[in-house]
Amino acid sequence: MEVRKINEKDYDLILQLDKKVYPTSSPVTKKIISQWYQNNPEFGFVFENKEKMTGICVAIPLNKKGWKQLIFGKLAESELDSKTIFNNNRDSEIGIHIYHREKFNFKESKFYEKSLKQIAEIIANLRLKNPKLKIIGFSRLAVTEQGISLLYNKLNYRERGFINTEHIIQKQGKLEIINTPSKEELIKKLNQGYEYKNRCKMLVLYPNEPSIVWNYLG
Repeated sequence: MEVRKINEKDYDLILQLDKKVYPTSSPVTKKIISQWYQNNPEFGFVFENKEKMTGICVAIPLNKKGWKQLIFGKLAESELDSKTIFNNNRDSEIGIHIYHREKFNFKESKFYEKSLKQIAEIIANLRLKNPKLKIIGFSRLAVTEQGISLLYNKLNYRERGFINTEHIIQKQGKLEIINTPSKEELIKKLNQGYEYKNRCKMLVLYPNEPSIVWNYLG
């Protein structure tokens, strides 16, 4: 198993993978992805076996202000530009947001553990130059039942002050997002033949909370 950094050739795939599960009207662009990795491209990484991609993890290294704005709903993922990105020459705190993580080899178990080990190695390397570097938290916008279950039940992520009102619905195999706090609007969609999938959740984990995440990150 080999690990390599994400490069521009991977951007289209990343956007396609995310659109399949989260068809937002304000999607991330290739220009935005390039800003995520302007300082530390190693936070986006691909696992390969004999040059065949087996998994991908798109982690975004954020400065404290950017991460706080994201987890409290002040910024969307598509608005995470260069002003929000962590700089190891300047910042002593880092928030890590997982934009997308997916395995392509279904025989691969506990792919999230491989990703955490890789992130731990990245953080260790950053601390060689910046020994006081502190992780202030992890976050992820979970949009599938599987993702929510993993983060909430296995890793102990939780919703905080920001309660996302985006709901995933489906009709004739096509996913859509409806952004509403209203039960009446959802019921109207269901009466039109839509199937309800789940509500999207901004899930957050802080360092003082119990989680197997910290077994890898300390």
